[in-house]
Amino acid sequence: MEHIPENIKFLILKRQNGLLTDREKTILDNWYNEELPDELYWYGDTEAELKSRIETNVKFRIALEESTGSAVGRSFLPKALVASIAAFFLLCFAIWFYIWKGQGDLIEPISILSKNKEITKVILPDQTIVWLKGNGRLNYPSHFSGNTREVELEGEALFEVAKDKTRPFIIHAGDYTTRVVGTSFNLKVRPDEGKFDLDVLTGKVEVTKKRLGLTLESKYTIAANESLHTTNSNYETPAKVISNINKEILVLGTQYDMNFVSAPLEDIMKRFEQKFDVRFTGYTGEYSACKVTANLTDQSLETSLKIISMSINADYKINNREIRLTGGGCF
Repeated sequence: MEHIPENIKFLILKRQNGLLTDREKTILDNWYNEELPDELYWYGDTEAELKSRIETNVKFRIALEESTGSAVGRSFLPKALVASIAAFFLLCFAIWFYIWKGQGDLIEPISILSKNKEITKVILPDQTIVWLKGNGRLNYPSHFSGNTREVELEGEALFEVAKDKTRPFIIHAGDYTTRVVGTSFNLKVRPDEGKFDLDVLTGKVEVTKKRLGLTLESKYTIAANESLHTTNSNYETPAKVISNINKEILVLGTQYDMNFVSAPLEDIMKRFEQKFDVRFTGYTGEYSACKVTANLTDQSLETSLKIISMSINADYKINNREIRLTGGGCF
């Protein structure tokens, strides 16, 4: 089933709030004018709301046809009639799908804005961690549905994408779409300047550049320790190696680095609580003698816990963000 792209959902909401820029309006208009898919997925929690959304879209299209027709001195009646007929079938299908589905699937978007010179940690519904940097904005759904995980970025952020081979993670940023399965990278975008800076720390990242959000222009694959930069909207520099100094700058102010060398387990537990927003419960000091060497950078909470528990021969359980370690120990 075809799904409405996440960037289009955000643009629709921005248009409803009167926040669309001229460029975003062009992207949305082009999407509206695309050929309809064989099946349609629409948001709405009631049948009345569904009808209202479609009727609003139809009125918008007819008004557009009227203004276009009058500008060139032609009659717009046939176009309006065609739009009305198409809207009728669209409405019938949408209502049928609503009834067949049983209930509307309304996914509320969430928008996070970081403050100037600050870093805001965001844990997404799939446990991806995003370190949103000064004056950056991240738009994402309250939960991911379908076969992809899609978000929208303005500004700069460090991503630690949760691994899921069945659902690619997609970031819409200006003219660029970044697609990954599970990896870590820093992304900085300034669409008004044609600026796109990608620094890949682990894994591989696929970047696609589009014109007006629709037309495919070019595609790049950036590997670990490589970066891709643009100087304007028409020029991309070749991928180049990231220096260790630049890596340190990219992760500064985050808890990305989880490389431990003979670190007390109690210190590692504190780092877990800070990074993953969890809490160790029932701990009474039984692992105070334990020191662990392990590189847990860019690892999920579950994977990190498995490695730590194996190193001290212990078991763990997670319940509502609370972690309890049992057994094992160090002597």
